Amino acid sequence: MAHARRRLHPNQAATPVTLHLIQFEGGNALSDFRAQQLLPQLQVIHDRISSITARFVHLVACERVPSDALRAQLAALLTYGEPYLESKAGAQGALIVVTPRFGTVSPWASKATDIAHNCELPVKRIERITEYRLMLKAPLIGHAVLSRGQLGQVAALLHDRMTESVMFDRAEADGLFSEKE
Repeated sequence: MAHARRRLHPNQAATPVTLHLIQFEGGNALSDFRAQQLLPQLQVIHDRISSITARFVHLVACERVPSDALRAQLAALLTYGEPYLESKAGAQGALIVVTPRFGTVSPWASKATDIAHNCELPVKRIERITEYRLMLKAPLIGHAVLSRGQLGQVAALLHDRMTESVMFDRAEADGLFSEKE
């Protein structure tokens, strides 16, 4: 179904719509089996990588400030799968965020947004990203860190560059919702 777009006079500016983004931390995104498969490949990049975990994070864009009731409904809708159990060490691990490619709407987002609309929830879009955490064994002195180059190598293992984007801060994922005319 085609959507009509209102044409603006060249001197008339479009009124930007302010989106209100909310985040819901989701369940486990990486099975123990898959984590154990990835570990040897990761240890080739940095021998101190001891484990990897991942969780889904759901980003919801609304055109109005979401009510507490809407937040509760969305939380219920976006709670599924195996819970993510983050350790204190995991919270300190290197963060790699994988999102759908900027400028696209993922098939997952299309379906999730359709489901929300069928439930009559006033959302513009729901998107899912994956946050990976890498834990490193501490050396005898100091602490182990991944260089920028090593982070790039790890990111290459964790995403499909044709359909996904990588970043190192969750806040950068808000760019998924910027629309350019």
